[in-house]
Amino acid sequence: MGYKNFKLAIYCTAPFLNNTSIYSLENDLKFFQRYLHLDKVYLETHRGKEDVSREKLLEFKNFFESQGIKVSGGITTTIDLLDDPVHNLRIFHTFCYSKETLREKLKEIVEYTASIFDEIILDDFYFTSCACEDCVRAKGDRSWRDYRLSLMTEISQGYVVEPAKKLNPKVNIIVKYPNWIESYHENGYNPETQKDIFDEMYVGTETRDPRYTQQDLPRYLSYSLMRWFENVKQGRIKGGWFDSFECDLTQYLEQAHLTLFAKAKEITLFDFSSLRNTVYIPPLGFELERIDDMLSLLGNPVGVSFYHPFHSDGENHLEDYLGMMGIPFEPTPYFSYEESPVFITETSCGDKDIIEKLKNTLLRGNTVIITSGVLRKLSRRGIEELTSIRYTDGKAYLDFFAIDPAMTGFTKYIHSKEILFPILEYYTNSSWPLIVGIKGEKNFPILLKDFYGKGKLYVLNIPDNFSDLYNFPVDVLNEIRKVFMEKINIYLEGKEKIGLFLYDNNYAILESFLPYRTEVFLNYKDKRIKILLSPHTFKLINLSQ
Repeated sequence: MGYKNFKLAIYCTAPFLNNTSIYSLENDLKFFQRYLHLDKVYLETHRGKEDVSREKLLEFKNFFESQGIKVSGGITTTIDLLDDPVHNLRIFHTFCYSKETLREKLKEIVEYTASIFDEIILDDFYFTSCACEDCVRAKGDRSWRDYRLSLMTEISQGYVVEPAKKLNPKVNIIVKYPNWIESYHENGYNPETQKDIFDEMYVGTETRDPRYTQQDLPRYLSYSLMRWFENVKQGRIKGGWFDSFECDLTQYLEQAHLTLFAKAKEITLFDFSSLRNTVYIPPLGFELERIDDMLSLLGNPVGVSFYHPFHSDGENHLEDYLGMMGIPFEPTPYFSYEESPVFITETSCGDKDIIEKLKNTLLRGNTVIITSGVLRKLSRRGIEELTSIRYTDGKAYLDFFAIDPAMTGFTKYIHSKEILFPILEYYTNSSWPLIVGIKGEKNFPILLKDFYGKGKLYVLNIPDNFSDLYNFPVDVLNEIRKVFMEKINIYLEGKEKIGLFLYDNNYAILESFLPYRTEVFLNYKDKRIKILLSPHTFKLINLSQ
């Protein structure tokens, strides 16, 4: 009996398949089936210098199907050929798509895979950062971003989807996007066009350990990236995929939690070889059973609209840091005048029309929350029309905060660890501070409010080190949460590193990312709900009770 609310798949790489046997697969599969309800395996046909023979693939395919497990194909678009002497100059040995020989090689791999499987997933090496002489010539006067976005659209249509469907008209082709959304456009990932080329999309929800890995990925990304892709083209995001690399057990399970909280229809475990006979699988099996029961109760995710247009970056993953502080987000690549509030970061400024959109949504009476980085990014581009607040080149270390404005002063003062902030300037009574930091005989604005038309504009000052947001005093965090959540009519009170996930049928999930027990409160309408959270655990809350 499988899971009721999602499918579970596991990925087998080409090097593993080339070095295993049916006997070994059978023994390894028993371990997974002891703890998990496996619905599907992806059998990889190509990775790097490894290609799996048709004979082996059919043998393994027949074996898994005999166990009642669906079988699909996988391709990792890395290459290691003797006649490609510059492959070592490309990160991860990805393809050079300017070389016709390598384009044809990709087409050959795709056609081979489509001749065996009715579904194919491309692992998230389907990008290009190649800057060889051929690519420099092909790029011409264009930016690398524009060249690569156009190139990978062409490759997706002409060398992947069209040849695969010509050979096997019923093949379903899935493109898996990596967890590094801030860099898609520099490397050719183009969900804006590829959403209409590929049949479905997958997303990497691996966040691992944000401190000791090469990427800077707060764990909330395992949720937020799934939601962004759901809003790219509704119904076309098939699932999320995570691994155990650079993870302790807690971090591994949190990836699973958040992928499913985002309502993934399928999750894929990477990979069969590295997970067999490991400590990760038994507790994962327990968690999947528990979450599956819970998912049956949940409606659709809701949260504060965060505008992340296609091909944009800036203040990267700031929304994920704030998500780890109990502010639920619903990221989207499309600006909506129906959403209030809407959260705007430097990433949002990739939209050349952002000023007009902000102006018009405020005139309609909506609430907008922008960051200090937006002030900097939009300086002399029209932000001066909306607020008197200005970004300066100054910095201040602050460890003492005042909140709760009263007349011309404040009623509450709180100490914290020292945090480095940009210095913002504003015209008194044109803009008004709600939270300030104090140093010596001077205070510095942290959260300010403006009015424009019928709408409200808030400016949140962001520390230079985003993780310093976790060092905000609890009372400061609570005031910030209130501003983000004032129109949603619910907000969290308590420590940092507590995730709040909301659903449109009055259910909520609270997940603690803290290593110790903590007490929090949910303020909902006229209720203040006390909740005790154990370390690294989640709780389902029925707000209707």
